[in-house]
Amino acid sequence: MKNLTDRAKCRELETLPRRWFPLWVLDWYILREFLIKYCILMLVFIILFILSDVYNTIADFLESQASMKEMVRFLIAKLPGNIRFILPVSMLLGSMWCMATFGKNLEITAMRASGVSLFRCGVPILCVGIVVTGINVYFNEFLVPRTENLADRIYTQAAERRGHVRHLLAFRSPDGKRHWLFKTFVKGNSQSNVTLKTFWNQDLIRYIFGEPGTPRFAEMVKRVIPTYSAKLLSLDTAGQKEAVFKALNGRKVDISAKLVSYDGKRDKWYFKDGHFVSFDRKDEYDTSASRGTSAVHDAVAYKTLTFDRKMIPEPIEDIHNAVQEKDDLSTAVILDLVRRNPNMPDRVKCIYMTLFFYRISFPWACLIAVFLGIPLATKNERTGSLMAIISAVAIIVAYIVIAQVFLIFGKGGLVPPFIAGTLPTLGFIGYGIWRVFFDRN
Repeated sequence: MKNLTDRAKCRELETLPRRWFPLWVLDWYILREFLIKYCILMLVFIILFILSDVYNTIADFLESQASMKEMVRFLIAKLPGNIRFILPVSMLLGSMWCMATFGKNLEITAMRASGVSLFRCGVPILCVGIVVTGINVYFNEFLVPRTENLADRIYTQAAERRGHVRHLLAFRSPDGKRHWLFKTFVKGNSQSNVTLKTFWNQDLIRYIFGEPGTPRFAEMVKRVIPTYSAKLLSLDTAGQKEAVFKALNGRKVDISAKLVSYDGKRDKWYFKDGHFVSFDRKDEYDTSASRGTSAVHDAVAYKTLTFDRKMIPEPIEDIHNAVQEKDDLSTAVILDLVRRNPNMPDRVKCIYMTLFFYRISFPWACLIAVFLGIPLATKNERTGSLMAIISAVAIIVAYIVIAQVFLIFGKGGLVPPFIAGTLPTLGFIGYGIWRVFFDRN
């Protein structure tokens, strides 16, 4: 009779389902221990990054006699960009530190003996990882582009007061037909001392010269094509139009202006108080990067030139985004640049699309921390926290190296952008999920 009772109790234990929810006491204990370690790591890394920024910029700020307020504003503006890299690293180290401590104290063994699986133990940390992933997405897409731009402006002001000579800032249009040179570049729709290097084409010739047979057309022919002006003007109107197009089409021209402004509502560029000069074809080479050196006419002055989107398709935002570090652009800006420039060279498109996919996948690196940290930490529970920390550092270094290698391959066109931007993160997350289920018991 006693044996029958014991067998019945055993069957009840075998059929008893595992309890997943609620485990309030256990979840709160794991969450509390993890957050303590996570906050400690975040604080340590933030202090290290601040010290690094201070070390790299303190000499420049002191030389420019910047105020303490400016230095503090600069450090605060740089902080979000540093935190976005700290978040996943701290998640990985924190989860491994926490779980390794549980393992060292045999708490993992007690949890498993109570019917709580390894994956269930890590649910509180996983929830934190999901929240941190959302925070990292916000940092990457919205906060960091603004704060990095603010930090650059503060540092640039200090550099100008320091008296350093600033070199010309250059921007090349995605289609390669226009090359902008800015003596000084500021955030806004108006720029001073700008040179636009471009090519004569049918629209530009029609706009500058006007219609054949008009005084304006004759005046421009005499000034821009002085050698053949008499012969050209002796032709009929159709012949004049064809001759001017044949003489100038594809020839390089520099359009300089003291003030250039962009009207975003009308999609128009305004060049004021400047001049333009054309160059001889005999100085051209077969490569698109060449430029003529012999001017075919004296500089032709003008008061105002207005170019619509057909003649200059890139808005001022494209130049702002090109000046800004590509790694600081949001995915929405990158996708909009690619969408609005169908003639973008494949090499440039590979760079942007690789960054696009990398920016989408990188915030999910926080989940790598959870899926890798928990099983690896419990695997090393007998050796204590030291081995867990060493394993975490090795994983971080491996992930960063592999991600950067794939970025280089993607930007160079050796690997498709989607694979280059997402494979390292997806691969590490997949490996972490496999490890969790492999060690789930």
